[in-house]
Amino acid sequence: MARKYVLFWFDVEDCSVTQSDDAAKTLAQILTNHGVRGTMKLVGQKARMMRDRIRYDVIDALNRHAIGFHTNWHGGRPQPAEYMGPLDWLDGQFEFEMREEPGIDSIRELWGRMPVTYGQPGSNWSPQVFPILRKWGIPTYVSGFGYAGLRCQPFYYGGIINTSHMWGIDSKGREARHVFTLGFDLGEPQALDHYKMLFDGCHEMLEDGGLISIANHPCQLVLERWFSTDMKPRELTQKGYEQFETFVQHVLSFDDVQTVTAEDLPALYPDLTRDRVFSAHEIMALARGVGDQVHFQETDTMAWSAAELFGTFTRFVAASARSGGVPVGETCLHHDGPARTATDTVSDFVTPVEEFIISARATVDFLDDHGRLPDAVTIGSVRVPVGDYYSAVARTAAHIVENGRLPDQVAIRPTSNRLLDYVDEEAAHGAWRSVMMLPGFEAPKLLEQARLQAWTLKPAILSEG
Repeated sequence: MARKYVLFWFDVEDCSVTQSDDAAKTLAQILTNHGVRGTMKLVGQKARMMRDRIRYDVIDALNRHAIGFHTNWHGGRPQPAEYMGPLDWLDGQFEFEMREEPGIDSIRELWGRMPVTYGQPGSNWSPQVFPILRKWGIPTYVSGFGYAGLRCQPFYYGGIINTSHMWGIDSKGREARHVFTLGFDLGEPQALDHYKMLFDGCHEMLEDGGLISIANHPCQLVLERWFSTDMKPRELTQKGYEQFETFVQHVLSFDDVQTVTAEDLPALYPDLTRDRVFSAHEIMALARGVGDQVHFQETDTMAWSAAELFGTFTRFVAASARSGGVPVGETCLHHDGPARTATDTVSDFVTPVEEFIISARATVDFLDDHGRLPDAVTIGSVRVPVGDYYSAVARTAAHIVENGRLPDQVAIRPTSNRLLDYVDEEAAHGAWRSVMMLPGFEAPKLLEQARLQAWTLKPAILSEG
């Protein structure tokens, strides 16, 4: 029986009414009473307000669950997408860390531990956050929205497990959606049956197992709508709690269902390629799989991002040039994608292997110094698109293993980037029109960065253990 995993997560964010504190406490207690741990993503401002209101009853109730981070100020201006939107790769990282780290500090002060996940407020997704999350030691990204996704299931992007785009086309080519929100209608007569139907549909479609992501905002139990302080009648709030509990019981009634938190995801979806040494023959097989396309590769148990393969092949070729033979193997390391889209590049030519080796050594130095792929690779006097270089260095790595030596020359040929298929441009444009954004907001740089960092995309493969 294929196991289905259910992730209950909550954006604990509302600072407008004190009753939302009680809602967070009540929902947390309902889960605890049923032996379920949720993932509570706290806004820094919310954490500080609970501290100042001396709501340690709420803090203690949440402490039984996984704790996540949901930005420092949530709805304050500028929104994360607004302040990162105009910035480049490095400046965006600096701005995110500077503005949001105080929220991390507030959460660590109250709960005594580092958050295990991050998720942006609303549609404020940005790729610049991923290097900072890794720096902070946050291994997962739990959200209901993002610009990139893969097969409606968790995936790796930016070196982190993501649940932020679990809708679209699944692994069997079907329209699917394995994420939904228990919303403001909790307590209404039709709400419980509706959410049971959504869950049952997800459960039925996951024939081979997988994850169902279920969100809630505690304030939705007590407020009538977003951006207001209009309160629901007490009877409707109480009915909402009852429906939430009944829904949890419904989920738990399935023998093949197991609830998990964000902190369970790294063990559930382990990255078995990271920092592993692959043999020369394994590298040859991976290199043969590249062809003239930029794409991830996968087996039943492992997956490699194009950025990881780029680094592995390049280091392997450089090591071969140093030794004059076939290296024993090479380590697979994480690298971010390029910082910007290259211009003035040249492709479709043949270069002597000596010039190619010089470029390989320089590229290894760049990877070591910057932790990301270069925008383009210089061979001789020309700049080569990073995708075209990727294909060429893969062919060169395969040739070394097959023939025991470097080739005499290397062909640089045009490639196609299939990873762009997984970046949701429609979602990005919809995000910019969100009610949270200023009228007329656009962020084409965020979309460009999403495409560049798609080099880091790969499936998160469910562990059978």
